[in-house]
Amino acid sequence: MKKLMLIDGSSYVYRAFYALPPLRSPSGEPTGAIYGFVRMIASLIKEFNPDYISVVFDLPSKTFKQEKVESYKATRKETPNDLKIQIPKIKEILRLWGIKILEMEGYEADDIISTLTKRFKNKYEIIIVSPDKDMLQLIDTNVKVFNPMQNVIYDTEKLKEKYGIFPNQFVDFQIMVGDSIDNIKGIKGIGKKTAVKLLNEFGSLDNIYKNLDNLKEKLKKGFEEAKEYIDESKFLLKLKDDINLDISIEDLKKNKSDLERLKTVFENLGFKTLLKSLDKTNLNLSKGKQKSLF
Repeated sequence: MKKLMLIDGSSYVYRAFYALPPLRSPSGEPTGAIYGFVRMIASLIKEFNPDYISVVFDLPSKTFKQEKVESYKATRKETPNDLKIQIPKIKEILRLWGIKILEMEGYEADDIISTLTKRFKNKYEIIIVSPDKDMLQLIDTNVKVFNPMQNVIYDTEKLKEKYGIFPNQFVDFQIMVGDSIDNIKGIKGIGKKTAVKLLNEFGSLDNIYKNLDNLKEKLKKGFEEAKEYIDESKFLLKLKDDINLDISIEDLKKNKSDLERLKTVFENLGFKTLLKSLDKTNLNLSKGKQKSLF
């Protein structure tokens, strides 16, 4: 079975930005995120050797979820300016490298990845690369999630070992425990252990609500009070998988790299190590001693 790799580009850009000290080009522009990002993508390609690949980005405009629920992700900090100005150069390098970039007004990268996963998972092995735990709901027979922060590949078995639940229970788990980063309230009195216990006993949040009379009074009260915002939490946490994307699997095949233009970009940025890694067909980080950024 051929392999499709879908990379959460926005989270990777942040990871690269904070993973390295603030580097500068000969002309003085910030380059740390660019350098770290290129190194990490090259390492992914070397490690997983995908047949198809895409890097998916968030756009700065509001998403359909933010339009409907103003508080969604409202507490997230603004992107640092030194990072913002590096993103166009990162995208330029990806295009010259022959890697497909995907982004869409009104949708998060997560929703694009979810849509592509649903479309292609029956015919291809899919590796989703992201530290975002929302992606864990997409795990399936042919779908795995690689978390580069933990250096862990999650499949159904690994998810069960780590969280005590199955992929199709993960959204319900998040609804119950909440998420302060995305302003998901959670259910009062429910921690991770209790959420897992209840999901193992009843199977789903819907079934828990059908059996409220079997719960202790304090838990029952928490679930009853949460009824007014459960649907909103589900709307925010469940990844959309039916975006109208005019994309075929062949569109995600890596194209031939434009090595001459890549060379010029690396020279202008002062990336001497990456220049040495360019060979006749690709950016090859297996040449010489390279320290992994994972």
